[in-house]
Amino acid sequence: MATDPSRSDAPRENMHESAKNLVMIWSSMAEVAADIANAKRSIFLAYVAEGFSESQALELVKTI
Repeated sequence: MATDPSRSDAPRENMHESAKNLVMIWSSMAEVAADIANAKRSIFLAYVAEGFSESQALELVKTI
């Protein structure tokens, strides 16, 4: 791993391995994004259930 956080690791020789790692990272990012969206939707619905208007709930969720 690179010691300087502004620089990436040296490229790998094996392009197949690099491509597999990239697919794994993108898949993980997609799963995390879906989890975040689901959590925000749940929070939005909870605000609405507590009596906030949809526009108020949306503004509150945006602050998270």
